Amino acid sequence: MSVSPREDDRLVGRKARAEAKVKPEGRGKEHHSVPPLTPRILVVDDDPAICEQFARLYTLNGYDATVALSGQQALEHLAAGDIDLLVTDIHMPGMSGVELTQRVQQQWPDVPVIIITGDTEIETAVEVLKRGASDYILKPSSGPAILEATRAVLEKARVFTEIRHLRRLLKDRYEFGGMLSKTPEMHRVFEIIRMVSATDVTVLIEGETGTGKELVAQAIHHQSPRRSGPFVAINCAGFPETLLESELFGYERGAFTGADQARPGKIELAHGGTLFLDEIESMPLAMQAKLLLVLQDRKVQRLGSTRKVHIDMRVISASNIPLTDLVAKGQMRSDFYYRINVIPIRLLPLRQRPEDIPLLVQDFLHHHPVAVQKGIDKISARAMAQLMQHSWPGNVRELQNVLERAIVLTPGRTIEEFDLPQGCAPASVRVGLQNGPPTLPLREWLDEQEKLYLMQQLEACGGRIGLTASRSGVDVKTLYRKMRQHGLDKKTFQQKKTAPAPPLQADRMVGEPPSEETQG
Repeated sequence: MSVSPREDDRLVGRKARAEAKVKPEGRGKEHHSVPPLTPRILVVDDDPAICEQFARLYTLNGYDATVALSGQQALEHLAAGDIDLLVTDIHMPGMSGVELTQRVQQQWPDVPVIIITGDTEIETAVEVLKRGASDYILKPSSGPAILEATRAVLEKARVFTEIRHLRRLLKDRYEFGGMLSKTPEMHRVFEIIRMVSATDVTVLIEGETGTGKELVAQAIHHQSPRRSGPFVAINCAGFPETLLESELFGYERGAFTGADQARPGKIELAHGGTLFLDEIESMPLAMQAKLLLVLQDRKVQRLGSTRKVHIDMRVISASNIPLTDLVAKGQMRSDFYYRINVIPIRLLPLRQRPEDIPLLVQDFLHHHPVAVQKGIDKISARAMAQLMQHSWPGNVRELQNVLERAIVLTPGRTIEEFDLPQGCAPASVRVGLQNGPPTLPLREWLDEQEKLYLMQQLEACGGRIGLTASRSGVDVKTLYRKMRQHGLDKKTFQQKKTAPAPPLQADRMVGEPPSEETQG
């Protein structure tokens, strides 16, 4: 194959004039916020001159061209996930084009392959087509012929190219530390994470359940100089006070009944790394005083020991509710609050950033193993409208639960609709606004809406805690805490049950009391 620079220029001129008259199919349908799609082509040939000629032709005609001088180099480019078309010679030292095509079909079946072959190798080219190649180009060949073959192959694979393009957008523009968002508020959170990661300053993350507080803590840890150290997490709401103390501080053998051997606590285990205290609002006052001493002195003493051990750790805390409320009520020590709240990070609930829902959906479909196995890569407009109108009291975690359920139950490759809980917050909010705007402060109004939502869910589920937690997108422990906060008793809803009993297996939730199956 040989294409002169002058011929290249003529091809560019013809292509530009043609595009001025006829807009290529599909480009006019792209969303206004998505940049024009530029396919990435990988040219593979052991002859650098051939690679340069192809790369120049493609680049001058609007493609993003990359070259590789061997099959092994080509595999490295493909592993990065940014290639939309592979153009490879058949005969190359080491890994041949035939073998490379086979590898591509096995590992990246959605990436089309064009074979470069000579006049005397037609039979070989046909054989490679049978093994998965999309087309072949004879050499020598003219620029227009190469461009036409390329256009035709890319058009057939346009759906896969667009999916890869969207993934690149998500990665390059909206992703940070495993979190996805296109809102300015969340991007500000990303900036704070970048700034605090380089320091050892103490961080407090506040946000509703399911907003990704532990994800933020992990992002801070993994971008910090402590990234090679341990990331030790403990949920303060998951232990009674006595057990929480032994979990945090550790104990010596014989410190209490059942302490058969010495055991380090979470604080010791976090030496050289980060200690993440989740749901710190649940920590009792006495434990706050003991932990405050550790944070001040950076020394910990196991239960039953007289020796203090120096600890080098960073502390990140998280709370589902504003801690200032607890301080005002006397449920949190003010000195402890100011010790853990050096740098506050507040996460938005999903209902306040609905524009992120399509990003989160696409990312979840791309990574969920069942979705990948079943080839589910899109949802209908009706299904997306359902997601956009839902209030998401369980935030991103609830969205993930809804998507996972739909992925498992969807028979085809497109999710047509979602089974969302009935009587959710959008309806209740509309009811609350029928008589004009509310006069309560925002926080009290939100508490009332949350209580109303939980009452509706509990009544619909007949007071079954496991099923209610699943429908609400929260775990059982969080549901119990919310019910205590709002003064709700499951027995009230078991007596008022109006919904038919769901299948028995739906009630068996991890952490639900054993007697739940027989009640209500």
